[in-house]
Amino acid sequence: MNILVTNDDGIDAPGLWALAEAMSRVGYTMVVAPDKEQSGVGTSVSLHSGMRIDEVPSKISGVVAFAVDGTPSDCVIVGLRQLAKGRHIDMIISGINPGANTGRDIPYSGTVMATLQGYFRRIPSIAVSLAYRERGEELHYDVAARVAESLARRVQGSNMPADVIINANIPNLPLEEIKGMVTTRAATDSFYSIPRSRRSESLDAAVASLPTIVDFPHQAVGGVERVIEEGTDIWAIMGDMISISPLRIDVTDHDSLAAMEKHVLELKIDLLGDGRRM
Repeated sequence: MNILVTNDDGIDAPGLWALAEAMSRVGYTMVVAPDKEQSGVGTSVSLHSGMRIDEVPSKISGVVAFAVDGTPSDCVIVGLRQLAKGRHIDMIISGINPGANTGRDIPYSGTVMATLQGYFRRIPSIAVSLAYRERGEELHYDVAARVAESLARRVQGSNMPADVIINANIPNLPLEEIKGMVTTRAATDSFYSIPRSRRSESLDAAVASLPTIVDFPHQAVGGVERVIEEGTDIWAIMGDMISISPLRIDVTDHDSLAAMEKHVLELKIDLLGDGRRM
């Protein structure tokens, strides 16, 4: 298996190298990462500017590494088109990001959106993030790397879907303190908009009641009450569980198609007359 590893935190990020080391145990691994931090760039691609590509000393034996003067998406594109040098890349994996990539923050995430380039090419793609709750915490990259390695081996064995982006968010805890692993959907909220006191509350009783867990309301900034929805990525992380979300890109609002048809018919009559077909 040939694996391309990237991130949005830059070539020197410790999470990148923890991930590269784990992937080197799965197959041939090539690191292609931005030469500086590119957090929050989403799907940005450098269409009109030249990029510098430098091979850099690798921190992992047997792993080749390149720094690119561009975005995470640039790194994947350049890696696939140029740096792979004829190797077929079988998997793209991005991370390990220090911070959750969940809910409404996903479209902004350079970590997750880097894998979009693999998704478009039907290459199995995984994004890995470590969800800390307070800045300054010790970051358990080793735990996230173990999760990433397990996921990669499952994909390698064709035991997991290959036509989705697998978005993994791991609580920043020692492995023995993690309470489970669940399949989730993306929340409609942002993990880091939840007040710190709320994120730090223990949900032991709730987790013990799985799968009949109830929603947990909290007060957001400005006094607007929100609900942490059961079955979402944020719900899992707050319950000290690993969240695995299968993502796909489909921007059509299928529920609105029928309602829109009536309006389009009226627009067609107004603009083109009753007799023209479309």
